[in-house]
Amino acid sequence: MSETTHDPAPTHDRDGRRTFCKLCIGGLSVASAATVAYPVASFLGMPITVGANKPVAVPLSSLAPGQAHYAEFQGQQIVILSDEEGQRVFSASCPHLGCNVMWSPADALFHCPCHGAVFNSHGQVVSGPVSASLKKVPFEVKNGVIIVS
Repeated sequence: MSETTHDPAPTHDRDGRRTFCKLCIGGLSVASAATVAYPVASFLGMPITVGANKPVAVPLSSLAPGQAHYAEFQGQQIVILSDEEGQRVFSASCPHLGCNVMWSPADALFHCPCHGAVFNSHGQVVSGPVSASLKKVPFEVKNGVIIVS
């Protein structure tokens, strides 16, 4: 029997594999660092809202019956609703996971786009995974203007 010896892989094959592995590890390292750095940089770069505690004033004449008006109050979205039953103000944040609810005038319901929660015009739960109503926001009406403060 003749004895055969196997030569190790040629040098250029090993160098190519090493280079490929180094590139893969480097690329994954950069992707991992970016995954951590982006949210941190976004948080640190958030602008400070000027006048965040400023009251919201919306004239009743600018509210069409059955239409919702969204505004920012203390850094959060609120929704002002005016219909034949009167005016109501809610936090636009769904109590389930905090997504902003959207008003549908066609069926007079608030819909949460995240998980399908549905609320009526009084903020009460109609359906969905949520068990709490929309949070009511105190307001007053003075001289034909809704004031949230």
